[in-house]
Amino acid sequence: MNKDKTLLENYKYLIALLSVFNFLLTPIHIAISSFNPAYVIVINYTLVILSSSLIASKRTAKLITYILGFLTLLVIWLEFSNNDSKSILICRLVFSFLLFACFCIILIRQLLRIKEINLQFILGPILGFLYLGIIGGVLFESIHFLDANSFQLIKGFSGYSFYYFSFISITSVGYGDITPLTAPAQSLTLVMNIIGQFYLIIVIGVFVGKYINVKSK
Repeated sequence: MNKDKTLLENYKYLIALLSVFNFLLTPIHIAISSFNPAYVIVINYTLVILSSSLIASKRTAKLITYILGFLTLLVIWLEFSNNDSKSILICRLVFSFLLFACFCIILIRQLLRIKEINLQFILGPILGFLYLGIIGGVLFESIHFLDANSFQLIKGFSGYSFYYFSFISITSVGYGDITPLTAPAQSLTLVMNIIGQFYLIIVIGVFVGKYINVKSK
């Protein structure tokens, strides 16, 4: 039992990172599998919630992630049977934002307590970057909900398109296939661009600083 706990503690960031990558590949899973898309989305989302909760070391933090995760999964299921319900869509966006914001806060607190360069210190910032991209996707989808003319979207777009746009924004790639048209959408895109660049600069700075401190001892 103690060995299992130690193993989970040592590889909790890796497990969470793989689950989030798996979640981002959900459209591919749906395309190549014969399962109902609802099942695929819920399963992948559940894996993210369970694996990300491993990061939390305190019972209160775990409880919060489980409650938010359950509420998010519940409204996702309800949304599949009530596609036109605006109230359910709002609940999904709110709970999703709170859930991944909670993951980010827990992760930051964990990383601040790491005193040496190890696997967790390397994988943690990568996981945080993915959480940041997902939060941006939720915010972009929220702006589109408030104003359907906020973006010039590709043909056959889905909710996943906003998460795709979020990641190309924080990485400053900018393919041009999705374009923010209104002032709020452009403002959020600008903010995500800045946050993405500063995130990388800060992470690299902290990593180099700790590396120098370890080598100088």
